[in-house]
Amino acid sequence: MERQRIIAQGSLREFENDGDDLDRYYLPARELVVEGNIYLLPEYNPLLEYASQLNQILLSINQLSRRILTIPDNDYLLDLAIFQNITLLKNQLNRNLNYLVYPYEVTDETLMWIRELQQVGFNIEAAFPKKPYFDDLYHPAHRGGWGRWVNQPEIPSFAELNNLPYPISWIGQGLEQINEAYKRVCDSSGQNLVFFKPIFSAGGFTLAKISSKEELKRHYEKLKNQGALDFDGKEIPVEIQAFIPNIEELFSFQYDENGNLLTPQGLSKQLIESNQWQGNFFNGFDVPEEVNNIWQNFRKSYQEYLGNHNFGWGGVDIAKTSGGRWIILEHNGLRITGAHPAIFLAHQLQVSKQPFMTLKSPGKVNSDLITIWNLLKKEKLSFDPSSRVGIFPIVWFPGSGMLFAAGENPQKLLNDAYNLFVKNNYIKTS
Repeated sequence: MERQRIIAQGSLREFENDGDDLDRYYLPARELVVEGNIYLLPEYNPLLEYASQLNQILLSINQLSRRILTIPDNDYLLDLAIFQNITLLKNQLNRNLNYLVYPYEVTDETLMWIRELQQVGFNIEAAFPKKPYFDDLYHPAHRGGWGRWVNQPEIPSFAELNNLPYPISWIGQGLEQINEAYKRVCDSSGQNLVFFKPIFSAGGFTLAKISSKEELKRHYEKLKNQGALDFDGKEIPVEIQAFIPNIEELFSFQYDENGNLLTPQGLSKQLIESNQWQGNFFNGFDVPEEVNNIWQNFRKSYQEYLGNHNFGWGGVDIAKTSGGRWIILEHNGLRITGAHPAIFLAHQLQVSKQPFMTLKSPGKVNSDLITIWNLLKKEKLSFDPSSRVGIFPIVWFPGSGMLFAAGENPQKLLNDAYNLFVKNNYIKTS
């Protein structure tokens, strides 16, 4: 029997105080381009209006509309809101069907509402293993597995054990250990520049480039004071990673729960601004054999580590240096990445073999989806299912915006669109 897919991608506890306040609604909005049978969204009016307008647009280009179940928006975590309103879901599910849940990542909160449904007879389970946190600080699904730990310096990292190219990296918990990690990285690399990376984080909002102990202390105290290093009453450890000079471009590849490479042609270019991810570009460039070798080595090593568990969704960020060296910068394991929705959408629109890209809005969104869609149609920039060229939304409601474009030159399509939006005051850049 085919399993029904429940898409429920809310934010995470470690994101609540990271400075990106829109995760609570941006992540559930983004899930709507992932193929599924039921979509759970928090009851936030701009988000629900976006979902309704997106359904109109999907139908207009011969795509399936989304079956949406709204959940009262009474907790930052969508998973907790689902648990608190579990009767809504019980009334929508069928005990004769099998369900797989696809969250942003599987957490204790996800399992709470899944188990509640299992106990009353529903055939439902999470699609992936639970993301490890303090229960496994050395797991390579997060940054804790990729460096040596100050308190256990004799234990080699996952990267070292498996001969994966990775920067010099030490991990500490608390300012004293983080200072020691900084000293060890600087002593080994011969330079003062490092990256400060809490081991449970994403998107670059808590990441910082550090060049001195004074800077390190200031950034640590800033995150500590805003609560960004707190997790269930424990302090999140921090990876100190050596700065890699002469990086030319940043790339990534993505995989699915069965360990299959999802990224078309095996690699996507990352678009980064001020350490923060802005989008991805796919196809239209050559992929060297060295990258495929890194993927194959990573896949084999990670499968051996996981044993009988599936991969979950995940991805690996890698950098290319001016000397032609390829090096892994981080692994985003057991969670959906920002590139996954673009890949899934490209398959649905049948454009995965041509150049396509996503790019966040360069300004604050000041319009609804239908308004910009009508302008895109008028200017012949909207996605055309006949030519398979044009722009389609990944997310678009006041406060959050990211567009997808496919065609020979998707960058030009997006630049033209965003310039039009600025001219019409549909986005504000200042």
